[in-house]
Amino acid sequence: MNNALKGLLFSALIFPGAGQILLTRYLRGAVFFALAFVSGILCVTGIVRQAVVILQELVAKGEVITTPKIMSILADISTYGSSLFLKVSLLLFLCCWLVSVIDAWLIGRKMDAEPSVVVGKSEQ
Repeated sequence: MNNALKGLLFSALIFPGAGQILLTRYLRGAVFFALAFVSGILCVTGIVRQAVVILQELVAKGEVITTPKIMSILADISTYGSSLFLKVSLLLFLCCWLVSVIDAWLIGRKMDAEPSVVVGKSEQ
């Protein structure tokens, strides 16, 4: 398997930055990983904040809170979240993922064009 495909698959399927780390671009990989991790945490934080507000409203109305009701609320928030914070953090994660995939592919393509540079294979 060539470097371009390895880098693309690792960044696309494992986590943003994994392809860069595989292709020995450690600083780039760490930056993509950190950005994706922080934006992912911000997404989860935004969803939980909105869920807590909705649950507090339901408790104030005297409704019974059940696990299926909580799961339904979380699904609705993550699908139809109206918070600008949530939208921006999700957009940041998606952009980081996409740029990471493209960058890993370009790095791998450049490495494939150079003679005898294949990650994971020893020279004989």
